[in-house]
Amino acid sequence: MTHLRHGRYSAIAHRIVSPKALACWALIATASVVAPIHAASVQEPPAFAQVIEREVPAIMKDAKIQGAAIGLIVDGKLVYARGYGYADHAGKVPATPDTVFVAASLSKPIASWVTMRLAEQGRIRLDQPVAELVSPWPLAQNQFDYRQITIRRLLSHTAGTTLGGYQGWLDYKELPTLEESLAGKTNGRGAVELFAPVGAKFQYSGGGYTLMQLAIERTTKRKYADLARELVFRPLGMKHSSVTMTPKVLAGAAQGHGDDGGPVPMRYYVEQAPSALSTTVNDFARWMIAGMADSPGAHPLGQAQLSLMYAPAELSTPRAPDDAIYGLGHFIERLADGSTAVGHDGRNQAGFRAKFLMRPSTGDGIVFFSNSRTGLALDRIVCLWSADVAQADPAKACKK
Repeated sequence: MTHLRHGRYSAIAHRIVSPKALACWALIATASVVAPIHAASVQEPPAFAQVIEREVPAIMKDAKIQGAAIGLIVDGKLVYARGYGYADHAGKVPATPDTVFVAASLSKPIASWVTMRLAEQGRIRLDQPVAELVSPWPLAQNQFDYRQITIRRLLSHTAGTTLGGYQGWLDYKELPTLEESLAGKTNGRGAVELFAPVGAKFQYSGGGYTLMQLAIERTTKRKYADLARELVFRPLGMKHSSVTMTPKVLAGAAQGHGDDGGPVPMRYYVEQAPSALSTTVNDFARWMIAGMADSPGAHPLGQAQLSLMYAPAELSTPRAPDDAIYGLGHFIERLADGSTAVGHDGRNQAGFRAKFLMRPSTGDGIVFFSNSRTGLALDRIVCLWSADVAQADPAKACKK
């Protein structure tokens, strides 16, 4: 694809690569990327990777980011994957594309896949009232009609539910049940409530995804974590991904860091659909590629279902000008060249930050994970990538 080879940043980076550097890049890319995502031999470094190599170390130093891992997808293939810094508190374990990071709200697009696969199998219906699946109703009743809430509305954050994110728990043994979480046992974040008529407004609601998780478990009589493994992780070969947050599962995962770079203890979440994904760059790239048109490898969801997830949710009232555009489990962005990108970010109290953005129609994407609260500074890399693929001026689009 020419847009990544000859974008403004990419063209500049490409001209400064020496033959010796080309050989080194081939070795790095081959060692970092796991087949079958990138089975072809590497002929030259992906041009935008030069920008990553230049920008990331400086960003990490300035923001005191302990560790990060980044993946770059071109033409439906993971062409670059590399870790930076360290995964542990002591600074002895290098971060790599196979380091497990807690991905926080990147759980939500995974949850959209779980839900869409269940719908494909006829085990749930997107427009079925959730009250038919969950009885007794777990939320406090008020003037808003909870009987109009559907799975589709929960997926698109248009169900009128509150509670954007969760605090998590330091002690795994303190984890509440889903019903207790919905009722307010959230370590200070309060209960999930209805604040608006169903379908009237977009409001980001992790609480809505928790309600959806409960509905899925009730109607399938299966644990959500088992369904995620069966319907998403296993078909895509995501061997190091899970939504089961236990000390055992996270024993070898990256360790979190605070704003000052100091250690932060792990947090545990029972709210798996909105909050509990742990994964690696190599694993998550497999999922991203499976959500792109005409990409190689397994495709558990068809194009019609993917298109549904990438379409803006409808509202019964006019959308506010500054409202985010959201589909089913994905934020939707219009890039400078008019093309559409979808993605999500994630952050939690344990010091983890993550973000991905991709253009499903062209097979391009980028993802990063970080084990530092200041990892938000790496959003700049995603911004530079979006400017590059859209052939926009990065100096204007991504001001420091």
